[in-house]
Amino acid sequence: MYQDRCDITYILLEMNRMLRPEGTLVFSDIVEILVKVQAITKVMRWDSKIIDHETGPFNPEKILVVVKSYRTSEAPKEK
Repeated sequence: MYQDRCDITYILLEMNRMLRPEGTLVFSDIVEILVKVQAITKVMRWDSKIIDHETGPFNPEKILVVVKSYRTSEAPKEK
């Protein structure tokens, strides 16, 4: 079955633009999708964790909690 879907990378980039530092996103989906999203968020330097759904560990649906990190530029290195 073919479904028109947006590329999650573009959605996450837009969320990165809108989300404040230390802001939180919560995704609920099957593990395969969440692992793909988590891989992208790691590249974006966001902290993330996949946890079990409230119905228990045997539910195929899991929850991904992502926190946008607060980044500042590094201090210049002295020579």
